Amino acid sequence: MSEESKNNKKSENSKGFVLPGDLLETKSKPGKGIFRKDGRVYSSVVGYSNDRSGYMNVNAIKGRYNPKVGDKIVAICAETGPSVWRMDIGAAFNSTLHHSESGWKVPFGDTARFLSIGDAVWAEVFMVDAAGSHQITLKKDDCRKLYSGTVVKVEPTAVPRVIGKQGSMITAIREKTNTRIQIGQNGFIWIDGKGEDISKAQKAMETIDREASSEGLTKKIEKLLEK
Repeated sequence: MSEESKNNKKSENSKGFVLPGDLLETKSKPGKGIFRKDGRVYSSVVGYSNDRSGYMNVNAIKGRYNPKVGDKIVAICAETGPSVWRMDIGAAFNSTLHHSESGWKVPFGDTARFLSIGDAVWAEVFMVDAAGSHQITLKKDDCRKLYSGTVVKVEPTAVPRVIGKQGSMITAIREKTNTRIQIGQNGFIWIDGKGEDISKAQKAMETIDREASSEGLTKKIEKLLEK
């Protein structure tokens, strides 16, 4: 059997699970996690293929967050400088939050008074350059500092499962745990509420992250939330 035939068979029998180099049969436009060679489309990562809305994508099972302009994210302060904060957003490099993008009047050298190491914010990515560096802002829509609460980290590829179809999963988690939740596209999730409620919501998030590709996940989460 030729290598191409093997790839075809593997792709057909794996229910969407693909390896780097697997041939993907599609007439859709190329999206993320794929590459073209000789007019054919192949997976460039280990993950699950998704052929919807006219685009073929492969969502990697694991990997760092790849920032895109307009993404809403949860960011955690990792370092303070005289006029900027370095923020952990789960990417290969920390992002920059300049004092002019904070919405606060910050005297030079006094950044730690407004945002200290470990503090979290709800932010938006507003710049990504060709070198891979990026900046975030708090001056968009509902962006702000997040007080109290807990930040849970899941794989960025698990975020759609946490949200669910038309927001069904996250709505159920919020209602059953009586918590406030902000889901960052970077896989950082902020949860606020009473201690035991936060713990239950966190367990739900961790279960979804661990079993994002498994069947019957919705029912499993429903049972977990009923306990």
